Amino acid sequence: MILDIYDDSIKYSIKNSKSLLYFGLTLFSTFIIWMAYILILIHYQDANLNLKFASLIVPSLLTLIPIFLFLGYEYRILEISTHGMINGTDKVPEFNNLKEMLINGVKIFLVKFVYFAVPIIILAVTTTPFLDNISGGIIQTAGATISMILAIILYFVSFISLSNMAAHDNFKKAFDFKEIKEVIITIGPARYVLFYIGLLIIECVIAFVLFAITMIAMMIIGTSGINTLTSPEPLWWAMFFLTNLIFSLIIALAELFKTRGIGLIYEPVEE
Repeated sequence: MILDIYDDSIKYSIKNSKSLLYFGLTLFSTFIIWMAYILILIHYQDANLNLKFASLIVPSLLTLIPIFLFLGYEYRILEISTHGMINGTDKVPEFNNLKEMLINGVKIFLVKFVYFAVPIIILAVTTTPFLDNISGGIIQTAGATISMILAIILYFVSFISLSNMAAHDNFKKAFDFKEIKEVIITIGPARYVLFYIGLLIIECVIAFVLFAITMIAMMIIGTSGINTLTSPEPLWWAMFFLTNLIFSLIIALAELFKTRGIGLIYEPVEE
């Protein structure tokens, strides 16, 4: 069954090239926003330092829009996958209704924020500067260990919670720990962890291979007369942006694969 999920997820991730393109462009737009900001800073490099720091608010806020769209699209994939069948006829969701995607993206962001806020708070409290004596060192070590273990546990649990939220289309279901626990027990904790580790390995292999192919292709182009160091400036920028666009698409493909797999391993609890 697990191998079937991997197989389905790979096929599903390349089923709709148009949606994959839009999915990748949301990531690429964050790159564009920050590149534009950096170029503006370079142009106005003599500006007041405080003004430069204050101006960080603009790209930071603008970046949230494509990030929420990216997460909102993942929500749709989870919604379809949690109700779908392995190697079935599930369609890749269209990249439309941006308002709904933004709202769902905010939901996923908030769930992840809440889950990981707990270990971060524990780490912050136990590593405060005033704990600098022997007992403080013990508390710091214990706090760091507890927060790390808790972060790993919550990392795995968070994916089931997101699937549970998407399956019911209900934000509160992401924190229904009783149901989430039953879902994990139904799947099998060890089976779920091994499945997810395998999913990550495949995702990394896919991304690495595609990244390597892209870099080799760019090197071949460079050695065949279009050298990024000696080429006219517009051509250098064209290659630079094209490479980052391809990288964005690769990341989107890998995330689509992983999200599909997480949605398929989810087994709803019978009410």
